[in-house]
Amino acid sequence: MDASRHLQRARELLDRNRPELAESALSDAIDSAVQAEDLVMLTRARMALGELLFEQGRDLEALPFLQAVIRTEIPDGSVDNEVKTAARLLRRIRGMPE
Repeated sequence: MDASRHLQRARELLDRNRPELAESALSDAIDSAVQAEDLVMLTRARMALGELLFEQGRDLEALPFLQAVIRTEIPDGSVDNEVKTAARLLRRIRGMPE
């Protein structure tokens, strides 16, 4: 299964209130994106997992995923929204105003 399908599966699981299974699907999405060398999908999967962990109050676990997102630079701007969202969540984790 490719990364986009894992991401879609994670969204469906979250809609059904199954965050533990969604977390597993997001980890699979990251693995698939790495294997496919797809930086856009990797960034989106990291963002989704970081956000899920943040929403669960698991800030320390969310940090490496969110930090990886903000270090991502793609010239065409395809992950700019993810980078901005990750930066906002990191500020919240650090107790800084948004």
